[in-house]
Amino acid sequence: MVKEQKALACMLFSGPYGSQDADIMARIAERALDMGYGVKIFLYGDGVHAQMSGQRPKAFFNVGDALERIAKKGGNIKSCVRCSEARGYLDGGYDDDNERYISSKSLDAVRIYSLYGFIDMIKDAHTILTFGST
Repeated sequence: MVKEQKALACMLFSGPYGSQDADIMARIAERALDMGYGVKIFLYGDGVHAQMSGQRPKAFFNVGDALERIAKKGGNIKSCVRCSEARGYLDGGYDDDNERYISSKSLDAVRIYSLYGFIDMIKDAHTILTFGST
């Protein structure tokens, strides 16, 4: 009998560096991956700022680097297209081949996607955590 992998879904509402929400979420997600969980993250509202490429915080935990590590370990990270567009992250339309919206300002680890992406994430999750508020 195959044991089902436990899945964690996280939704981030707060941007990085204004509070500890983003770094706490990233640390929990990375630890869950290390423990064998499947991890899915959805960035929403100001949480989409966590996807910005080229983050260089000097006195803070680097959320961008953490998201890259999470993706390399198998985490699935998506960002709300409407929130990303409103905050200037979109450069173009939808890339059908890669199933993502085009952005030169976002980390490669993050797929900009519709809010339906979050619905897809939570339907298989055993645990759902939210960080921050709108």
